[in-house]
Amino acid sequence: MSSLFRLFRKMSFLLFASFLLYSIVFVILLSIANDTNWQHLFSRFQSMQIEKNGYLVMDDMRSYGIVRGPLTADQRQWLQRRAALYGIVMRFESEDRRELWFDTFAKANVPVTDAVEVPYTAKGELQGYIRMDYILSSSELEPAYSEFKQSVELRSRLLLIGVVAASVLFSLFIARLLSRRLNEVYRMAGEIGNGKRDFEVPRKGPEEVRRLAATLYEMTKELKKQEDWRHHLMEDLTHELRTPLTTLLTQIEAIVDGLYEPDPERLQDIYDELIRLSRLVNDLERLSEAESARFSLNVRRTNMVDLARTVHSHFLPLARGKSIKLTFEPAYVPCYAEVDRDKIVQVLSNIVSNAIKYTSEGGRVNIAVAYSTDRTVIRCEDNGIGISATDLPYIFNRLYRADKSRSRFSGGVGLGLSIAKALVEAHNGTIEATSELGVGSTFTVTLPNTFAPYRGEDA
Repeated sequence: MSSLFRLFRKMSFLLFASFLLYSIVFVILLSIANDTNWQHLFSRFQSMQIEKNGYLVMDDMRSYGIVRGPLTADQRQWLQRRAALYGIVMRFESEDRRELWFDTFAKANVPVTDAVEVPYTAKGELQGYIRMDYILSSSELEPAYSEFKQSVELRSRLLLIGVVAASVLFSLFIARLLSRRLNEVYRMAGEIGNGKRDFEVPRKGPEEVRRLAATLYEMTKELKKQEDWRHHLMEDLTHELRTPLTTLLTQIEAIVDGLYEPDPERLQDIYDELIRLSRLVNDLERLSEAESARFSLNVRRTNMVDLARTVHSHFLPLARGKSIKLTFEPAYVPCYAEVDRDKIVQVLSNIVSNAIKYTSEGGRVNIAVAYSTDRTVIRCEDNGIGISATDLPYIFNRLYRADKSRSRFSGGVGLGLSIAKALVEAHNGTIEATSELGVGSTFTVTLPNTFAPYRGEDA
């Protein structure tokens, strides 16, 4: 019983039953309409035949000399034989319907209500009315008529059986087709659960099934990106932590073994390494938050000129302290975009901070905002020390340091631009850098004015 119940709950059975029920209802309605139509046609044909036979009888009556009643006994007998010859019953009455001259309806027990009535004229005048109907049932009428009707009914039954059989086969085919597509999606979901991330999205099937499969595929790509990100992050973390930990361990072991004295200079080195490790952990935490920002963005319609001006105002004291001229070029048009204001402020703060940090005293840093109908572009240009052509392609990579001594001196570990890149990509935007060593650098952030979810590099 449980297996039978599971069968009834299967999608293939439910689809088959639904299509079959729909087909049966459609066939029944079609059969009823067909029968009604044929009955109407046969009734019309029968009425025309009766009317035809009636006119033949009236022609014979005029030839025999019957004009009007009352009829003689010979006329009655003759008229009765003529009516029987044509297989009809008839009633002959006066034009005012007050006199009944001839009637075989009552004798044949045939109701008058369904009879066909035609006017009877003779000598150019209306003499009365004749009502006629078949004396026999429809199955006992003329052989050609009966055979035709039986042929039509047989073909209708065969057509009905054929349509029902075709409906069963069609329902079975559609049910299997749809259930197979759904089973493919079910298999995809199972493979995702088992850890498989590479498979082909079905390109056939109903639109809803293909959309469901595409959604699963997009979810799988997102899962793979997260897994790859975790994997790379662990590799970067392991690589970056190994060096300071090894240095600390070596120095502490030497002190414990009595090889080094725990003098203030060595303790300061150990302290500096611990501070570096602490900064590294904090920066890695910020990078983790940035690369997962697309899952937690607080997007609002934001005035981008005001946002950039806020960053400019925030760094003015720092720039003045280094005698650096920090300028701002706003867009002189309404400039709004759908962004997470705090995240974009973080991006611009990182870029402007680096520009001031690596620009010599008396240098220049400029922040400019440009606006178009579909995007906002923010540029930060400086005339600082610049970045070499060798290092430029890798500056957005995790933990990459173009100048290790400079990075160490400034306290960074190569994560700031990685964080900025992750935050910009979370907005489905881009961040680019152009630079020439000894001349300066330009960082360009491009953001769509209408927020769209991040779709990855292969979208």
